Amino acid sequence: MKFRIMVALTVISLLFATDDVKSKELSTVAVFDVKQEKVVKVMPLTAELKDSVLELLQSSPTVYGGFSMNPSSGLVLHIPFPSPIQVPHKYYSNKINELYLFLEHGAKPTALLFLDNHKQIIVVLDVDLQKFVHQNDLSSIWND
Repeated sequence: MKFRIMVALTVISLLFATDDVKSKELSTVAVFDVKQEKVVKVMPLTAELKDSVLELLQSSPTVYGGFSMNPSSGLVLHIPFPSPIQVPHKYYSNKINELYLFLEHGAKPTALLFLDNHKQIIVVLDVDLQKFVHQNDLSSIWND
């Protein structure tokens, strides 16, 4: 199962890897359903979604203390940014190039961040997950 998720995330990354000119024109968000083991939705990275993600990342981030990221259900959002973004929170010292947002029922959201200094960090976020799902038109696939 872990291998399948990692392969799927790698495939998603490769599907959305484009040259800089094309990625500045349009960025898309891929929504991966963990139980179905496939991308169930692709949507544009709108200003509203970007703002919602920035708000989410500012919600009391803490260092992830686990050993593996292996959700058994829920959604994983792959969000590449056309240009690196700076989150206005003291926790984030570097800009973020892309992230994977793990949304699992009964758990706090977790984000795997790829930074502009070529490092990665994993953070746990303290946020109203239902509000985020509803605001970003994910309710129909979240409840399945």
